[in-house]
Amino acid sequence: MGIKDRVKRLTSTTEEHNQARLQDRFCLLDTTDIGTAEARTRVRICGEIQAIQVVPRAGSPWLEVTVGDGTARAVAVFTGRKRIRGLDPGRGVVFEGVAGKVDGRLQLMNPSYTLLA
Repeated sequence: MGIKDRVKRLTSTTEEHNQARLQDRFCLLDTTDIGTAEARTRVRICGEIQAIQVVPRAGSPWLEVTVGDGTARAVAVFTGRKRIRGLDPGRGVVFEGVAGKVDGRLQLMNPSYTLLA
C-alpha cells in the first residue's frame, strides 16, 4: 500500500469505507450493481441487508427489506409477510425479479432470494 492509498484511507469517511467494503464483498458474484440496475427489467442484484420493516398496507403487512451493495440501495417488498426466516440485518442476499422505481429507489416486489453465508 502506497502513501497515497494510506492518506486516502485515513481521510475517507465512514460511509466511503462501508461502500468499499460492500463492493469488495459482492464483486465476484454474477449480479447487476444496484446503482446501474434499470427499472422495468428483470434483474439479479445482491447486497447486505441494512434495514427491515413491516409496513401495514390495505389491512395486510408488507415486509420491506433494504439492501445495499456499495453502489446504491434497493428495497425488496414481500406482500402479506411480517417476517422471513434468514432475512436479518447484516446478512448477504441475492434478489431476483422485475425491478421498478419508487421514490427514486429500485424496488422489487416479491422477488426470489438466495441467502449468502
